[in-house]
Order: sequence, then C-alpha cells, then structure tokens
Amino acid sequence: MSASLRPYLGQIIAELASQGVRQAVVAPGSRSTPLAILLHEAPGIAVRMALDERTAAFFALGMAKASQRPVVLVSTSGTAAANFHPAVAEAYLSRVPLIVLTADRPRELRDVGAAQTINQVNLFGSHAKWFQDLPTPGPVDLRPHAAQVASRAAHIAMSHPRGPVHLNVPLREPLLPESGPASHPLMGGFAEPAWGVDPWSLEQVRAWIGPAQRPVLALGPEAPMVDPAVLEHFRSAGWAVMVDPLAANGRRNQALTRYDIFLRAVPDAPRPDVVVRLGAPLTSKVWTQWSSASRLVLVDWPLGFRDPNHQPALVFEGDPHESLSALSRHLPTAPPEWLQALETLEQRASIRAQFVVAESPAAFEGRLYAQLDQLWADKPVLVASSMAVRDLDSFYHRGSLTFWANRGANGIDGLISTALGISAEKGDVLALLGDLAFYHDMNGLHLAQQHQLNALVVILNNSGGGIFSFLPQASLPEGTFEELFGTPHRIDFAGAARLYGAEFRRARTYSEVLAAWAELAPLPGLRIVEWMTTPRAHTTTIHRQLYDWEDRSWPPS
Repeated sequence: MSASLRPYLGQIIAELASQGVRQAVVAPGSRSTPLAILLHEAPGIAVRMALDERTAAFFALGMAKASQRPVVLVSTSGTAAANFHPAVAEAYLSRVPLIVLTADRPRELRDVGAAQTINQVNLFGSHAKWFQDLPTPGPVDLRPHAAQVASRAAHIAMSHPRGPVHLNVPLREPLLPESGPASHPLMGGFAEPAWGVDPWSLEQVRAWIGPAQRPVLALGPEAPMVDPAVLEHFRSAGWAVMVDPLAANGRRNQALTRYDIFLRAVPDAPRPDVVVRLGAPLTSKVWTQWSSASRLVLVDWPLGFRDPNHQPALVFEGDPHESLSALSRHLPTAPPEWLQALETLEQRASIRAQFVVAESPAAFEGRLYAQLDQLWADKPVLVASSMAVRDLDSFYHRGSLTFWANRGANGIDGLISTALGISAEKGDVLALLGDLAFYHDMNGLHLAQQHQLNALVVILNNSGGGIFSFLPQASLPEGTFEELFGTPHRIDFAGAARLYGAEFRRARTYSEVLAAWAELAPLPGLRIVEWMTTPRAHTTTIHRQLYDWEDRSWPPS
C-alpha cells in the first residue's frame, strides 16, 4: 500500500468539503480508486456513481445547475476523462461550477505506450477556467500544496462568471489508500468580494442610453432573478421589457413574450436604438437580428462578455442585479408610443398563437407548450435545444414554471442525464426532448433506476431532425435533405423503457398525451411518454401560420 495517498488526497477532499462541496459524481475505474474511496469516506460529501463517463458529467452538470454549488466529478485515466469534455464545455459556456478530478498515470508512464494513457494535460483546453497538473504523491509532505490548490479550485469554480476547473491527479500503484487519521482543512478560503456600483461607471451608462427613443430591457438565458419592482421601473419609463423563458425570472411578470411571433409577422417594425441585456443572447434568432444594430449595454459579471453580434457595446460590470437596480433609478423616459405599439403587437401575437394552436392537428406539439403551466405547476422543466426550446419560446406565454436548458454549447447530448441531475436536487422533473436528443443519451436513463430519481420524459418524436425543416437546407432535393438532415430512424423507444425499468406510454394525439400524462405524472420513478407528433414539413407550415397576418403595418392600429 502507498504510504502517502491518504494524507495528500485526503487533504484535497477535506479542503473541497470546507469550501462548500456537498456532492460528487464518480465514474468507476482503477486509476481513480483512491479518489473514489476517500470521497466515499468523506463526511458531508454524498457520492453518486454513474456507469458511463459522459452520463456522469452531464449528471453532475444538472446537479450543479440546480444547486448553484460546485459538484466534484471523478474519472479514471485515458479516454474516460475525454468523455467529460462535452459537459465541461457546456458548464463553461453556461457558467456552471464543476470541479473535475481526472486520475492519470504518473509522468514516467506518459508518452511511452502505457495502457489507458492519453495526454490529459489541459485536456479541456479553454473550456476549463483553471487547470493544475498535480504532483504525484511521494515521500514529500504535499498537504500544504494540496490544501492551497483545492481551496483555489473551489473559489475559482464559484467566482463569477462561474465555471469548471480541472485538477489532473497522477497516481502510482498501489492505489488503495492506507489507513490513517482523517484530514482537516488548512486553508481559510477566500472572502467573498463586496460588489458595489461604481458611480463613474453608472454615469457612463446613463450617458450611453440617454438619447434612447426606442429602448429595450432584455433578460436572456441565465439572467439572474430580477426584482419585479425593478422591471416595473423600466416599464414605467416606457421601456419594452422582453424576457426569454430561460431567464431566472421566467415569464411570471407582465413582460413582452410574443416578440418572436410579432417580429416575424411585422418585419418593418422599427429597431430599438438601445438595448440593456442581462444574461446570454435571447433564444429567438429574429429578436437577435432585430436588435443587432442598437447600442448595447451588457450588464454582467467581470469577464462575462457575451456579444456575438459585435454591436456598439458598453459593458457594465459587477453584480448584475445590483447594477440593474441602480440603473433603474436613473432611466431616460421613452415616448409612450413605442411601448404602446409593441404591447399592441404582443396582444395580436397572443391571439394569433391561440388561434393557430386551436386549429392545429391533434398531433401538433405546440398544444403542449400552450398548456404546460396547468399540467406541471411549480416543478422544474428541462427543454432540449433545437425545436423544443424554440417551441417553448413561441407557445409558452406566461406562467410560474422554471425552465432549464443546456444552451451554452447548444448540444443535444447529455440531456437525460442533466435532467436527472436536476431531479437529484429539486425532485420530480419534466424533460421535453426531441427523438434524437433522447436517443443521444439513453444511457442516462439508468441514473433514475440507480439513484431512485423521479422524472417524466416526453419524447417529441417527429422521426428525425425537425429543426432543419426551418433552415435553408430544407430547399435541397427531398432525398438529399432526408439523408443528410432529416435523418429518419425506426427506433422503438418502448424497448429503452423496458431496458431501464420505466413506465411507458405512446401517444399519437394530444388527447392521448393528456391521458398518459394524467396516468403517469402522479407516479414516482421514471416515466416516458412518446408522442408521435406531426410530420416535420407539416410542423413548419403550422409555424408559418403564426406569422401570416393580414395587417403587417407599423405602427399597429
């Protein structure tokens, strides 16, 4: 047995626990044995196993998203660690705190053909906020170094903008930690910075937005919770407040939410001259195009810059909520006609959406989003990228639900595992996934069975990649389009439900979905409803009806 594993690795784990780590997800493996054992023994840290590394990483991502606390993620050496990369990239881009511990071969076994060995140095590249290749345990007392690195890792993961850190841990055999006393933290940690609003920066912002005649306040994905009174300050000053469903505020307030519909229906609507934005760019592509020429104020944490449009921008750094609250007390007042016209369009778009849903076929998935608040009150919802989040944006008007998504990297991988990570923290979760997103992460279903988690998964099955029917690729010859982008399949998802012990129902109409929902929603455990929705081309036609208005003039009468 090694004579130095326990004090060294135990110090890392004790320090992480002292800095607020309460959860760890471990994928099984040999080289990571001492990390797994010492985490399992650590008081105050709950360890959950995941049999597949990619699943493990997205599971940890979901837990960290829901808890807003750092989660430790552990793998053995080699390609096992590389399977973490998609989730680490998502964590970096969506600002989720993860502490990734990858076991590795010692330096003398690197680049010499040793089994299960790849180059793990800076494995995640720029997607890790911080990386350390730790020394291999030996006769030297490394506890002070271990304490310092672990304390810094937790601090950096949680400092804004939050994100993943990577500690690579090379270990020699033997790998079973020796017996010995428990480790105790040596570091005091890092004091939280006091974020105030700099008066000079506030004056800069006021000068930047001063001439505004058509101002907009936008809360994008990952925008922090904003006091409704602050939003009302903006509305009272004539600002149009537009809220993405993935913002922390959700769509609980009297903000504009039908902008994707009315901006497509009325393409001549004047563009805003000033936009103040919290969070990431909004889900709606047409909103981004509409606002792309405006002056932009990005209200964000330091180093949190997000402006893919390269707009004329002023960055207001600090605590976003404090900054926005201070700004709300010093707003220029816009002409009332601006907000009144947009509110008129909002009303028309809402009426149009209700009409299109009411007249749509029984298999049209927009029906579900329109009634979601009545079906799934006060519990979390995870929506897939591609069509699911866009349908949510179009058809979910107002309600009390909180929505989650992996919209940092916008991948469709790992979504079942992410949803079950949210379930581990928040309880029963609803996951709305396309058929390809479900297929990508079927391994993640095992987590529900393994950890007794509760989730209702709705597969919106249009047999392929529905989003491509809305893109220019749809103009390709049908055979080419279907082979390269439509990607139809013949997967029977009932088999996956049987494999992972889930209750399963298949529906072809919305009334059948409601019947399955009523039966499965009250049950514990994993439940799956597969809804055979309208064909992709038909769905595209229905969406276009949303924007087919007789009166497309501005200002609306």
